[in-house]
Amino acid sequence: MKSYTITIGNQTHIIGIQELDDPDRFRVLAGGKVYELRIVDVEEHEGEIPSIEVIEAAKEQPALAHKPPELLPKAPSSRPPDLPEPDKTLDSLPDEVHAPMPGVILEVSVSPGDQVQRGDQLFVLEAMKMKNPIRSPREGIVAQVFVQEGQNVNFDDLLLRYREG
Repeated sequence: MKSYTITIGNQTHIIGIQELDDPDRFRVLAGGKVYELRIVDVEEHEGEIPSIEVIEAAKEQPALAHKPPELLPKAPSSRPPDLPEPDKTLDSLPDEVHAPMPGVILEVSVSPGDQVQRGDQLFVLEAMKMKNPIRSPREGIVAQVFVQEGQNVNFDDLLLRYREG
């Protein structure tokens, strides 16, 4: 499944799109719901958008985290779409933040020594002309920031490391 971040007005949405066996059928995860869609063929006219038929009504799905899960029915989640579910054990908290996609760092919102809370904005990453906030997956103290504004990053590049303890 591919995930996309789209901004409409001042609201940012994360959607997931999965192509099914039939090239005209797709599964779309939007707003925490899954839709199965079919593109209805139309004569190709420049600027015309093909119509889409909803085959299967929406099903509740968990919100997307940094890396989208396969679309399997699960209990709905009320967490923000860009935060993974918390793990209660301290040993399982991530010590680093990596780039979730390639792009350009537009903003560095933290510095070494800063105390951050889970969900605080760390960076703004521009990818495909969309601004994507990168948020802290945990609370902690920033030990090192490895990027600067204007820097190009690739998927999974190291952006930040938390202080131990």
